[in-house]
Amino acid sequence: MTEIRSLEPRDLPRVAALYAEFVGWDPALDGPRLERFFERLMFDDPFLDPEVPALAFEDPEDGVVGFRAVHPRRFTYGDRTIRVASAGTMVVDSRHRRRGIARKLVERYFDGPQEMAASDRSGDVVHGVWEGLGTALYTGGSIGWARVVSPAGKLARSLTRRLSDRDVPPAAALLARLDAPATRRREPEPDSGSVEPLANAALIELLPTLARDFSLRPAYTEEYLAWLFSTMELANVGEQLVRALVRADDGRPLGAYVMYLTPGATANVVQIAAARDDMGAVLDHLLHDAAKRGAVEVEGRLEPYLIAHLRSRAARIEWVERANVHSQDAALVNTVLAGRALLTRLDGEYWMRPCRPVS
Repeated sequence: MTEIRSLEPRDLPRVAALYAEFVGWDPALDGPRLERFFERLMFDDPFLDPEVPALAFEDPEDGVVGFRAVHPRRFTYGDRTIRVASAGTMVVDSRHRRRGIARKLVERYFDGPQEMAASDRSGDVVHGVWEGLGTALYTGGSIGWARVVSPAGKLARSLTRRLSDRDVPPAAALLARLDAPATRRREPEPDSGSVEPLANAALIELLPTLARDFSLRPAYTEEYLAWLFSTMELANVGEQLVRALVRADDGRPLGAYVMYLTPGATANVVQIAAARDDMGAVLDHLLHDAAKRGAVEVEGRLEPYLIAHLRSRAARIEWVERANVHSQDAALVNTVLAGRALLTRLDGEYWMRPCRPVS
């Protein structure tokens, strides 16, 4: 008899094998490394919640033939703390995909006790499952933005990619440095404010000050952030994980940003946290910082509260993987859709990519 049950640590070898098959890696060579990565994601999380578990679909003959990672998150909503179940990796054995296992796993996931389920990386197939179950498309989270900060570096990267399969062409990094004068003209240092490394305590202290603009916002703890950022360092998104706090000249915290950056390539914004009135200043510091560190372009998710600031900075708009939210509480869903939720890539699956095997 087939069944959906909680994923357990003993299932990790099978989880690793399914993932390796899905991405075209060698289970024998990459399995142990993938096991360690998924163990950290799904079983070492300080917010681990037995009531909101990752799920396994077990076949009586073939064992685990599908899994749905689920990542419990804590958010402040009004004056209470709620659970948001963030969707993680879902893989189904290629021999069993016609059985509707993906839909069954998502249905069980939705039936959990969390106040809301959220996904930030739904491709066409998974989005179709969510849509068929009546979820709301988070349009803002399904659109991306990009801003070139090194024109010559961007051109070199585009040209070199046509001639090479390498992810970060050396010419792009070189021309990004040679393009420094243009970079300074394009992304001058902001006239006011300063940037410093973001301490976990500073991010925790910042979030309550954003309550006027965001009635739904993360409820981080020191333990959780220590786990989160150390785990993000292991992911395959960029060479550097940049965390910064922006202060006004009088010392007041304006906001914070987190991004992955590889010199000569695109910097990927994971979170911008600031009050709406301070968002533009924080964005300016982020763009300048990325250019100074050698990025050729900066990209992120078009959260509704960023639209006016990005428009005035001539950012390019593009489609990205779709974001969805699901809740029985219509007011909670509307809070997200109206742009009053600080629900970012930092709290979702976006960055959860195991490092590629070394060839």
